[in-house]
Amino acid sequence: MQIIIAARHFTVTDALKADINERLTAILENIRLKISTVRVILDIEHTNRCTVEAVVSLKNSVIETKVTTRDMYEAIDSAMDKIGIQVRKYLDKKQQHHGETSLKDISVPPPAVEETAYDSI
Repeated sequence: MQIIIAARHFTVTDALKADINERLTAILENIRLKISTVRVILDIEHTNRCTVEAVVSLKNSVIETKVTTRDMYEAIDSAMDKIGIQVRKYLDKKQQHHGETSLKDISVPPPAVEETAYDSI
């Protein structure tokens, strides 16, 4: 998975890049999808509007989100939350939920039947 962080109208600090990398890897590392690239574009407009755009490129689709707030860290938090929700929804949609038994159903042994005095007659 390749993570690309870009900025418009300012330069990205190393601390901000490290924070974004940590959050993305925490969200996307346990998910069983083939993610090729993740692009995060940070933008500051008129010194009071911070915009974060995140684009996750999967094998057969693209997931996008865009958040605008007054604080950059708040925008990053909500954008990462939205990406996590959208990726989980996509994964849930791609899973087959019907007609198959799960491993949980197979691994449970059948309940033991106790013999009573009536069974011997």
